[in-house]
Amino acid sequence: MIEVLGGILGGVGLLFFGMWLLSENLKTVVGPRLRILASRLADNRFAAFGWGTLAGAITQSSPAVTFITISMLRSGLISAKQGYPIALGAQMGVGLILFIVTVDIRIAALYGIGVGGLVITRLNRGNYREAGAMLFGVAVLLFGLVLIKESAQPLSEQNWFRAGLELSAGSILLSFILGALLTFIVQALVPVVAFGIGLAAAELVGVEQVLMYIYGSYVGLAISVTVVSYGLTGTARQLGMFWAVQVFFSAAILVILLYIEVYGQVPLVKALVTWPEIGLGPQMALAVIVFGMPSRVVVLSAPDWTMRMFARFWPASVGERLSQPWYIHDQAMDDVETALDLTHLEQRRVLEMFSGYLEQARMGEPPGAIRDWAREVNSRIDEFLNELGRQRPGQSNERRNAVLSRQKLITWLEEQFSVLPELLRQLPEDDPALEAFRISVVEGTDAALLIFLDALEENDADSWDFVGQVMGDRRSLMQDVRARYLAMAPEEDDGRQRIIVDATNAVENIFFLLAQLTRDFQAETGRTAVVAA
Repeated sequence: MIEVLGGILGGVGLLFFGMWLLSENLKTVVGPRLRILASRLADNRFAAFGWGTLAGAITQSSPAVTFITISMLRSGLISAKQGYPIALGAQMGVGLILFIVTVDIRIAALYGIGVGGLVITRLNRGNYREAGAMLFGVAVLLFGLVLIKESAQPLSEQNWFRAGLELSAGSILLSFILGALLTFIVQALVPVVAFGIGLAAAELVGVEQVLMYIYGSYVGLAISVTVVSYGLTGTARQLGMFWAVQVFFSAAILVILLYIEVYGQVPLVKALVTWPEIGLGPQMALAVIVFGMPSRVVVLSAPDWTMRMFARFWPASVGERLSQPWYIHDQAMDDVETALDLTHLEQRRVLEMFSGYLEQARMGEPPGAIRDWAREVNSRIDEFLNELGRQRPGQSNERRNAVLSRQKLITWLEEQFSVLPELLRQLPEDDPALEAFRISVVEGTDAALLIFLDALEENDADSWDFVGQVMGDRRSLMQDVRARYLAMAPEEDDGRQRIIVDATNAVENIFFLLAQLTRDFQAETGRTAVVAA
């Protein structure tokens, strides 16, 4: 039993590690073209459902497809709305493969680990290493599921396991409970269903018991996914809970229908799957396909309503909302001027994030997640502008170049803002002079940033003229602050002097870059005024 528990725990660890490895390397590898391609493939809910069905048939595990989809979601490759039908289609794929052949995903996982490991360690060109890491992550994820299944396999050979299944012959409710319990333990739908089919073929149980094994088995998997999802956050958790809830919904509908059929003698699901005379195995495979039908009807016919409902219960985290673009999107590239207008709004949002760095500095905290959020949005803006130039060469070149230049300034500005909290938190807190220095640096920078953001809001010539004057005065003021506090710091205290110099240099750079941006916006405002006249 210790070996069984160790194998299951190791499988769970590999599952989480594979998800993390896949999502982290997707962030590196996924460029704008691949992001656009994946987005368009998944944008049609029926096409996304088809991809999910294919993935489910290949992996023979709808939870595995769901976890891979969660990794894609966390890397920004797809949205939650696009992930729903992919996860939904995986259920159908598992049933379809039962009609064709049983594929041992253990072999595929081992090949993936081998090839991925070789690529990671031997190839350094381009994105080969990241692509190898993605393959390795998928393979580890699948092997984690295999390890859980194989570690729990001895349980199916125990007398109590077999006796439990045979006890279910007298109760379809007990069949449901046993199917859920055993699948939760074994972490695989096919072995439990196959064993049930074997019992039915030996006339130990009836078809209705096997149907209940199927329904219970899916519920057992849904419970497992629910447990895993509680370790996730935001839309990743939302997608995991979607898969689990839609399973519970389908199970509730089909269990009720089966009870009506068995005790009310009304031909419903059992009659449907046993109507074609294709043998017990294919009939049960058909039952697996039919299982998710209630959920498919609801989700594919009303995707927006479904997404709103799940987003209400499991909303996106603050970090997800801030680290994703709000304005730019792939469809905006169809019109260059619209795309550049949206980029301006996105850049403005990034500039507003910089106040968070100053708030962290006030509290004596490191930049934390704010740096990740700002840099992720900046990276997406860079990708957007580069792809816009590739798709629409020769259109609005002058304005696009101006926006690109502004983006570089904003990227450098973010780097300067991000170092302030790191530097200021290193100052001793028990020195009144250094506390005054910290306050003057933070509040002076904050005042300048707020003036700049107000001008960005007003966007008129007078506001930008005022900002230009303020930025020049602030640089001179910061030079005076540096000289005054360096004179107060002991010469032998190199660390304190270094922090004062680095912090004031960062603030001077901030004022310089804000002044550059001010001139950029002044020029754009002037061009707009000329065009309007």
